[in-house]
Amino acid sequence: MKALRNVGRLLSPGSPLRQNVDVLVDGDLVAGVVPAGQGGPVEEDFDCAGCLLTPGLIDAHTHPLYARPRLAEAAQRAAGASYSALAAAGGGINATVRDTRAASFSDLELGARGRLQRWLGQGTTTVEAKTGYWLARDGELAAVALLSRLANDRSLPRLAVTYLAAHEVPPEHLTARADYVQKVVDWCPDARRAGASFCDVFCDEGAFTVAESERILAAAAAAGLRLRLHADELGLTGGARLAARLSAVSADHLLRIGPAEVDALAGAGTVATLCPVTALNMGQLPPARALLDAGVTVALGSDHNPGTSGTTSMSLVLYLAITELGLSVEEALAAATVGAARSLAVTDRGRVEPGMLADLVLWQADHEGAFAWEPGLRARRVWRGGAELAPEG
Repeated sequence: MKALRNVGRLLSPGSPLRQNVDVLVDGDLVAGVVPAGQGGPVEEDFDCAGCLLTPGLIDAHTHPLYARPRLAEAAQRAAGASYSALAAAGGGINATVRDTRAASFSDLELGARGRLQRWLGQGTTTVEAKTGYWLARDGELAAVALLSRLANDRSLPRLAVTYLAAHEVPPEHLTARADYVQKVVDWCPDARRAGASFCDVFCDEGAFTVAESERILAAAAAAGLRLRLHADELGLTGGARLAARLSAVSADHLLRIGPAEVDALAGAGTVATLCPVTALNMGQLPPARALLDAGVTVALGSDHNPGTSGTTSMSLVLYLAITELGLSVEEALAAATVGAARSLAVTDRGRVEPGMLADLVLWQADHEGAFAWEPGLRARRVWRGGAELAPEG
């Protein structure tokens, strides 16, 4: 048993604010929360010095396995080039596919490990991680297997692995879309066996149609994969309504949706996973307040990817959710913990309560208002399953 002593403020979504407490940890789990000094003798003490303690943050949308970022495109976009124009010129997802197919898996693993270590050092203890930069059977399945192997490394965040072969139609199939859709369908059972928990489809303008997406997701569900969608980011094409109709666990981005789509998500219980970094890059914000007001569970993701979002800081995402999407501090923290846990269909994390995983972050602040004041608030200490890890230097 260990005790995190002298916690100034404990903010755990779904529970009242607790001040001046000790948090007791037994193995991987939270054992209790007691008034400061009343925890009794333990094997190990850590003095939290009156700082803020929260659950470990959960990043519900990432693309961490790729060869290199598309920095020239980032500069072009900053100068006014559109996402669609860059893709039409040979950039975008297919540019990363070319780079990633040419890279060795040892180099790809090294890069992914470095990114994941940054996530953990910045206070993110669970990360959803997608494939999607091979768009060919062997590469996509090898990517699932690699991410599944990294998920067992206790020096990295916990991972939820998502099969995203339907990220884009690869160049070699542009004149045979139906053939590629059939391949993605056929690979679903293999992806499940390789360790994927979810299947995602980029259902949007210029990507996969609603009919194509539904066909892939039906096969994924039959293979035992839970369903997610990139939906209505580039245009209002019906992705959010499809997610609701299929009872997908999450519909992500949602920059173009309106009241009808909000109501559909609310009725289906589908989580809305919002990615404010990418939304700002695209110049279009999702209707976060309307979603919350309708009773939709909101989650947050960094959308870390080689094109539009290089951040691994979920505290930066929290800051943007507060300052740009209009969430309160408490709403943003809930979206990055219990909301994100629901997006990943897990119930053992996201709160600091007895029996929950002891995934905890002590912040360099004595009040949660710091999330609304300092972009990228730094973690002072991070615990993953009760094991203390050094924060990012």
